[in-house]
Amino acid sequence: MDSRALPNVSKAVVKSLEAANIDHVFLVPGKMIYPLLDAIDKSPSIRGIVCAHETSSAFMADGYARASRKFGVCVGISGPGTMNFVPGMAAAQADRIPVLYIVGGVSSRAEGKGAFQDATLSGIFESGVVKSLMENVVELKNRDNLQAEMRRAMNGLDWMRRAQSFISIPVDVQQQEALPGHEVSRQPYGLSEFNASGVPADHAALQALCDQYLLTSNRVAFLIGSRGNDPETAKALLDVAEKFCIPVATTLSGKGAFPEDHVLSLGVYGFAGHSRAVRVINSDELDVLVVFGSDLNQRDSMNWTEKLAAGKELIVVDDSFDAPAMGHVARGRVFSGIRASFRLLSKMHANRRADFHAVLERRRAWAAEVKRVPLYDDKFEQPSALEPNGDEALYTGDVVKQLCALMSKDANVVVDSGAHRIFTAHYWLSSGIGNYFSSSSLAPMGWAIAAGIGIKLAAPQLPCVVVTGDGCMLMHGMEIQTAARYNIKMLYIVLNNSAHGAVHIDAISKGSVPERFTRLPSHNWATFASSLGVAARRVERLPDLADSLSEASRLDGPFLIEVITGVFPAPNRYYAECAVHP
Repeated sequence: MDSRALPNVSKAVVKSLEAANIDHVFLVPGKMIYPLLDAIDKSPSIRGIVCAHETSSAFMADGYARASRKFGVCVGISGPGTMNFVPGMAAAQADRIPVLYIVGGVSSRAEGKGAFQDATLSGIFESGVVKSLMENVVELKNRDNLQAEMRRAMNGLDWMRRAQSFISIPVDVQQQEALPGHEVSRQPYGLSEFNASGVPADHAALQALCDQYLLTSNRVAFLIGSRGNDPETAKALLDVAEKFCIPVATTLSGKGAFPEDHVLSLGVYGFAGHSRAVRVINSDELDVLVVFGSDLNQRDSMNWTEKLAAGKELIVVDDSFDAPAMGHVARGRVFSGIRASFRLLSKMHANRRADFHAVLERRRAWAAEVKRVPLYDDKFEQPSALEPNGDEALYTGDVVKQLCALMSKDANVVVDSGAHRIFTAHYWLSSGIGNYFSSSSLAPMGWAIAAGIGIKLAAPQLPCVVVTGDGCMLMHGMEIQTAARYNIKMLYIVLNNSAHGAVHIDAISKGSVPERFTRLPSHNWATFASSLGVAARRVERLPDLADSLSEASRLDGPFLIEVITGVFPAPNRYYAECAVHP
């Protein structure tokens, strides 16, 4: 074989990504990844997106994975690059999003000699840091192990295992020729037919669920968590809910799995919850609550309220391979693929029970009663502003409702962390097609600004709107420049209340922290965006929002709308009332 035809290790790594149908990788350039950058640049199918910061590149890879239902990839140098990846690694691990982190290290000949940015065992030992955040940590020290180590690194990078992986490759190894037969896998790593199909359904358990509950007159409700929140699962869920007439609530991380204007929608339960969901699920009049794909963590369980399980059967259906943190909840657990479960339930023969028609009529009557419970409790929805003369400012909830009314129903909605997360989860009525995204477990500020870019690149045919705040912009707002540089058409909504909203509310209303720690300067984010090449408008009146959205729709690249809002209590009353105080 002509050795000139053999790819080097970097090209072999990139070919492995091509084989897995990855079409975007997110990176920050550096000397220790020159061979990898060259391989990415020469790839016929992969586009490298240069980011402003490694943390943001990890957030973008996270968003790309969520929207593509593949895995995300980010590339950087070891040492400082890896340390900057860490917040993104933690966010992906907390939400169980499959991401591959590739870093280039110092030359293997330089290890142990005090080399600049040495991150090996003889330096800062970065793999020891990373190991606490993921199971698959690989150091490719020579080309002989290329295929085996790439298999190990890419094992579990799918939506069944939901793993994260890290691989470090010294810069000299990146340049070495791959051995014959080692240059690329014969099949896409981690995307075999079995893995791509996901966890199968437990037929026996679901048959029992039907016979004992769904086909009887029991009052049954579903609660959907993050692992039931994707477009294909959402379609199957809707079929099942309508077939058996089952009211459906979602957790914050499951928001997007069910249309919230549907007659069977209960809205959000837990953090940022709706009145209807809270009243129905916490009522002992409910006979059975079936939870799909949720760990029932603090936010999803309404601060671990005992009312969740009191007076009713609680059944948890999940396909997570990790042990859930649910020791506080007495429940029956069924290990069954979420999407596969809904598909199987949708095919169950309901008419084999002679009385099912009568059962369905009784359940429809109950569902009509449930529908009369308001989604919102008007007494608590628009309280007075917390600051003097604040009632003249725009109420954040009104802004979100207006955005929801004006945006396309198929738009991907990406929401950041802060008080605006609560307002958006509460007032944005999801269309229920798996198009609502938020980092809900770790919830780092500024995540959505970067993740939205990954989501848009994974689903370019859909509109994409990022809802963020001024505090989040201070952390990762620079990434709007990445959207401008690549002319990525997306919409940024910056809700500017000149504060770290969530803690500022506590400072004013409860005195939990001195106010000086929570107030922010009144920055002009529209001017900031314009300086980075992003078209922008500042909105201080609600009627002006429609004109700004219309202008954004006519442009090809990113557009930022800064909305000046007041400081109001966040609509999280039910969750706060269930808080456990020390």
